[in-house]
Amino acid sequence: MIKGAIFDLDGTLFDSMFIWDTIGEIYLRSIGYEPKENLNETFKTMSLYNAACYYKSEYGVTLSVDEIMDGVNRMVEKYYINEVQLKPGVYDFVKHLHNIGVKMCIATATDKYLVEAALERCGINECFSEIFTCTSVGHSKDEPDIYREALKHLGTPKEDTLVFEDASYAIRTAKKDGFRVVAIYDKSEENQTEIKSLCDFYITDYTDMQGFWKFAAPMKTALSIAGSDCSGGAGIQADIKTMTMNGVYAMSAITALTAQNTTGVFAISESTPEFLKEQIDAVFEDIYPDAVKIGMVSSSELVSVIAERLKFYNAKNIVVDPVMVATSGSELIKTDAVQTLIEELLPIATVVTPNIPEAEVLSGKKIQSKDDMLNVAKFIGDTYGCAVLLKGGHSINDANDLLYSNSNFKWFEGKRINNPNTHGTGCTLSSAIASNLAKGLSLDDSIRNAKDYISGALSAMLDLGKDSGPMNHAFKINQ
Repeated sequence: MIKGAIFDLDGTLFDSMFIWDTIGEIYLRSIGYEPKENLNETFKTMSLYNAACYYKSEYGVTLSVDEIMDGVNRMVEKYYINEVQLKPGVYDFVKHLHNIGVKMCIATATDKYLVEAALERCGINECFSEIFTCTSVGHSKDEPDIYREALKHLGTPKEDTLVFEDASYAIRTAKKDGFRVVAIYDKSEENQTEIKSLCDFYITDYTDMQGFWKFAAPMKTALSIAGSDCSGGAGIQADIKTMTMNGVYAMSAITALTAQNTTGVFAISESTPEFLKEQIDAVFEDIYPDAVKIGMVSSSELVSVIAERLKFYNAKNIVVDPVMVATSGSELIKTDAVQTLIEELLPIATVVTPNIPEAEVLSGKKIQSKDDMLNVAKFIGDTYGCAVLLKGGHSINDANDLLYSNSNFKWFEGKRINNPNTHGTGCTLSSAIASNLAKGLSLDDSIRNAKDYISGALSAMLDLGKDSGPMNHAFKINQ
């Protein structure tokens, strides 16, 4: 996912290479001298000082070097302040990146005050938090310093930060330093074949960005392996709603069909181990999930299949919600499956999310106080090598959850919401955590975002069904 962007200016954002390609001839004619053939090519390779000296030696210009330099600078300054234009489509593209929270800055060889003037006049100055110039960092784009300084300023991961350039030498430098580079076509650059071979993505025109978003911000994916809840409040249905509302593409492998509603579970029809395997294989072999949430798994055989396939595919960001009892009080897992879950799933989990009764089963220890929560979370985490999010409630530290990870404890305080409709809260929390892990967030941030989402869904005060009803997973749509 794109989180940061470093933009070159000339030839990338602005259709301005013309001035640099022709300034040598334009200036010389302005002071009454006729330029020789290929002067522009000669001028492009020189510093301004060297170009001024060249004018004096080659053309006999009587002005001083300083006067020549001032004259050229005034022409360039006038152009940037009054004339230079954005390339077609740049305005809408940059504004969109800004609106979706992408951090952006400029990395250019052009003087900062000229860049500021041009950006301001074209209405996109606010989109860029800083302007880095080759002069300010002390090196041209033959060296990666300017990109490194820009990245440091943005504070975004390099893998999630794109460099936008039009020049082959700059593209080569950024690529060599490990950046993903988007190349922009500019008519001043003749070696487009080389540029296409160097870059990660090639843009001919900002008005035609077909394929860019798939490259820059691919949709993150999450797989829910759980039972179906025909009433829609928990299980697969809750997971898909939660994942969708948390910005990831949701997939499912169904462990069981249930006939249930807010008053109870009336029937369970398990998937066969063979069919569950086929579902998991079908997902992983086509759309590899960035996270996996595991919910209701009622039999030992199904647990074993899940563990074996996740190991086979080297699955990542595995969130285990050890669903044992429904909110209505109905048992959802066979006794022998609990031990298999403990032995085969917990050791490969990124985090396990038991409530108080579930944690008591997993640990074999009673929880009657905050201290008991600390001891049990540590026991489960140390024994099975996974992080543990022990959910409060059940009259023990209500709404506050305890994370034990890497031998450290952290409490996550929750809002006390007076809503009796809590069907599917466990499924929803674990799915939201998985969604945020899929998007690359840390475990702490994933939990924090998930709890905020739960609070919002409960605060919407949806009231359906005869008993403990579901939350409004889609509450954000109405905001």
